[in-house]
Amino acid sequence: MRAHTIITLAAICLMSVVSAQQTYQLVWSDEFNGNSLDTSKWQYEVNCDGGGNNEMQCYTNRASNVAVRDGNLVITARIEDYNGKKYTSGRINTKNSAAWKYGRFEARAKLPEGQYVWPALWMMPRDSVYGSWAASGEIDIMENRGGQNNEHSSTLHFGAGWPNNIYEGSGSRYENFDLTKDYHVYAVEWTPTEMKFFIDGNNYYTISLQRSFNNGGRAPYTKNGQPFDQYFFFIINFAVGGGFFGANANSLTVDMARNWPNPNFYVDYVRAYQLKDTVNNNPTPAPIPTPTSIASSSSSSSGAAGNTNNGGCSVGACGGASCCNDQNNGQQCYNPTQYSCPTDLFSNKNQLCPAGFGSCKGACYDPNNLKCVNGNLQPGKETNSPTPATKSPTTSTTKATTSSSSTKTPTTSSSSATPPTSSSSSCPSGQVNCADATFGNVCYASTGPFDCVNGSDNKPHLCPKGTAACGQATCYPPAKYNCVNGWLTAK
Repeated sequence: MRAHTIITLAAICLMSVVSAQQTYQLVWSDEFNGNSLDTSKWQYEVNCDGGGNNEMQCYTNRASNVAVRDGNLVITARIEDYNGKKYTSGRINTKNSAAWKYGRFEARAKLPEGQYVWPALWMMPRDSVYGSWAASGEIDIMENRGGQNNEHSSTLHFGAGWPNNIYEGSGSRYENFDLTKDYHVYAVEWTPTEMKFFIDGNNYYTISLQRSFNNGGRAPYTKNGQPFDQYFFFIINFAVGGGFFGANANSLTVDMARNWPNPNFYVDYVRAYQLKDTVNNNPTPAPIPTPTSIASSSSSSSGAAGNTNNGGCSVGACGGASCCNDQNNGQQCYNPTQYSCPTDLFSNKNQLCPAGFGSCKGACYDPNNLKCVNGNLQPGKETNSPTPATKSPTTSTTKATTSSSSTKTPTTSSSSATPPTSSSSSCPSGQVNCADATFGNVCYASTGPFDCVNGSDNKPHLCPKGTAACGQATCYPPAKYNCVNGWLTAK
């Protein structure tokens, strides 16, 4: 942390952040005073998926992109050919280490400067209680469009799963100072009744939570304030280009990037406060399953290509073998002659599937015989299907395009918690329906590698054969874990 912030740290920690005559107390922080990222607090996101927004960079866990120095987290965008992209940058989150329901969340940051850079401080739901993005919500504390140095915005996303999601926010907020030249404190105060957004202590936007966020009946909410009544975690990222720039999403050229005045996003600190009488203790998140061991012959068959962190695995998670950060089971090592790790065309996450198969709303399928259309498997050969974002742009141009996408039509099936065991007319021939509690209705081959099992929540979940379901959406091997109150504990 910089010297001038150290002088005021004691005052800040003792400061009463008052809302409705109640006092907030500091419950979590990272002051970035070390010389490397504290991985007990933050997790790297490693992928080249474009953030679900047609972004132009790969996110890495390299020190050249994500570093801690001089009392700051420093995320740097770089021009370089990397896994098919021309830029690299960084994105980190606290999903597996800390999440909160209600409080004051703030970060002191100096924004990068350059055309088509996109820094953001935001929060996502730890659990997809109300369904896939954006039905379970998103809180954007600060976003900035590179090239507009005086502009920032705050946005809430909600309403239903993509493409039926909507958003509300402050719109572009223009200040009389340059956000790239000095540090400013960006914050949200979130209570059961409202969210208030601040810059340097000035409240510029407030939205009531004493209302319904349903989108014309398309969302599953039953009470006012949903989905913003669940635990959310921090994300800090620095994107390059993408949907936030509307029709100019991919207008950046390398020559333009070479003229970026400052491609560094500096974060001095991140802090979480909660009201003294409402501090909630976070349950320990489920552990990432131990990667499956594979024979040395399998490792040699995957070779260097398997060491590309397929699906966003940690560097070296599987040695020289292929690794898939499976959306159900975490990091899994695999033999690429038998399995693949496609990006799910609905959730935009990766999934371990048979070789050559695709992934659609949590189900593996043969793209030569089936296609994924807005999260539903239909007969026919796969073509390029639309993929929902995990973080939505908020430009009206892009939103209008999203809204014009074909409406998702859920397949019909029993809503019973008992998993179906017979074929359904809503599924292609040879497949049955699973009313998965997280992904909704999905079709899967009854003779394939998955089963529809009742989980600890007494709801159906689509999981690999031989595994059980724990909590919201965790498939696990019973030989290695126990499921206690919806959380995994190692045996």
